[in-house]
Amino acid sequence: MRYRITLLLLLMAALTTGEALGSVVKSLNVNACLHKDGSCTIEEHWVIDLDSEDAKTEWYVAHKLIDGITLTGLTVEGFVPGQEGLVPFVTLSHWNLDASRQEKAGKCGLANGGQEVCWGFGDYGEHEYIVRYTLGHLVKSYDTCDGFNHCFVDMNCPVEQAQVTITAADSIALSEENTRRWAFGYEGAVVFEGNSVVATPEGVLDPGGRITVMLEMDKGMFAPDSQADESWADRKQRALDGSDYGDDDDLSFWEWVVLILLCLLALVAYLLQDFIVEIVLMVCWTLLCALWWVVSLSPLRTWRRRKKLGIAEGRYFRSVKSEWTLVQNKMVVDELSYLFGMSDDRIISAVLLRLMAKGYVTVVREEWKGKQRDMLRIVTPTDHVDSSSEGDGRLMSHALKLLTLASGDDLVLQPDEFKKWCKQKKNHSYLRAFVSLLKPKSDQKYLERNAADLFGMKQFLNDFTLLNERATMEVHLWDEYMVYAAFFGLTDKVREEMKKICPEYLEMSKLGQSLEVAREKDFVYMFSSSIYSSASSAAERATSRSRSSSGYRSSSSSSGGGGSSGGGGGGGR
Repeated sequence: MRYRITLLLLLMAALTTGEALGSVVKSLNVNACLHKDGSCTIEEHWVIDLDSEDAKTEWYVAHKLIDGITLTGLTVEGFVPGQEGLVPFVTLSHWNLDASRQEKAGKCGLANGGQEVCWGFGDYGEHEYIVRYTLGHLVKSYDTCDGFNHCFVDMNCPVEQAQVTITAADSIALSEENTRRWAFGYEGAVVFEGNSVVATPEGVLDPGGRITVMLEMDKGMFAPDSQADESWADRKQRALDGSDYGDDDDLSFWEWVVLILLCLLALVAYLLQDFIVEIVLMVCWTLLCALWWVVSLSPLRTWRRRKKLGIAEGRYFRSVKSEWTLVQNKMVVDELSYLFGMSDDRIISAVLLRLMAKGYVTVVREEWKGKQRDMLRIVTPTDHVDSSSEGDGRLMSHALKLLTLASGDDLVLQPDEFKKWCKQKKNHSYLRAFVSLLKPKSDQKYLERNAADLFGMKQFLNDFTLLNERATMEVHLWDEYMVYAAFFGLTDKVREEMKKICPEYLEMSKLGQSLEVAREKDFVYMFSSSIYSSASSAAERATSRSRSSSGYRSSSSSSGGGGSSGGGGGGGR
């Protein structure tokens, strides 16, 4: 009897889960534009996969609309059965919840006292919709600043990709200097990109997750037509209560232990002031690390793991797999290295070569400080990151943006120019966002699928000339060989070997042409190392200087955000 009850409960749970996860928001991009009077025009781009199990006749988005906020000017464009493209919907003055799916098709309106945006989805399946409306009195005037704490996304179903971008109209530029920002309800980033604040969750935003953004802006930037009935300190504290913000300054037990030991060590070194003692300590520490490395059988375990994965001497792999990404491949190398892993600047080297291969960046040789030096010219400048890009594409988009901004009006990046640009505080949010992309996540399934092939590619490139092979001329493939040569630190070696095997490649490829201009040995690596060290140092200094409770941290909090206006669920019904 107990077995039957358990089986029945499991079946009911499975059915319930399947129904709850019926409809999925494939992507949701919210663009909010703040106006001088404190109002905000919002444009939402939805791509929804609608399931007949939980989406009945309409799609709705709930708004709390507290603190005197109003919602007006609703318009919707989207899918209408039998018509092509995005069709303007009819906005009804009264929304009938009981109307049929066919009656609601091509129509939109407000329900629940004007607090729910509703539209008829027309039919099941994957469709696109663009929703526009205006929130009045969103930005309020407080005693010390102007600001708001608003929930922009709060859905009852999964959102696979979401992003909220907040800008300002009327020639108002949001920046690190005049705006403090926080984000709640998700794990991810909240950063400045140009004059915008961008909130982006990592991965899928599960049901119950939300994107709440709080901005504190200097007085004088706005002239809100609404006065808050509480102080900003109280409003901010309500949001920060229970959040991850403010925890960065609290040291754990082991952090205190390490700090005390370091202080004692510094005191001993100061009292002794004996160079010989310092050398002895350093040698002892090195020997201790080496002894632990051997005793722990780390090299043996790594060797057995590599053998089990199929990594072997003389095994070559000549293709570049479509699922490969530079960052995750670094994870593979790090986890299977005997001693040290791979430095992040190798990733930047590979990214630079990809940008050269696509013609976005090229090498020029110009005079600098009385000498001819190799430099980077930005051929296709950009001041934004392509939000639709993923993996290596997103990394390249970030890198191209940084190179463009750092290169100045002449779009030529001189040897010290990036380092100087990194020292400017206004650029720190860009740098933190870029450096965070270089950190791989452990993925054992990815490692198992790709480890043998990746190390096979390294051996293939290392023995390029010895193989004496000349494959069918494919510029794209040979470009990728050069990219992974940079990834493994073999750029100059492989370039010289390519000259012997396939000299015409250097003439046909934009990447080959750029590398032929460079005369300085290891030019790509030196430039990449300079870019990485400057970016990571600036990002680290900015993080250590900043206090998260003051709105300078670039990551969000999965909790907190109390007292927000807006939000309250949504989905199909």
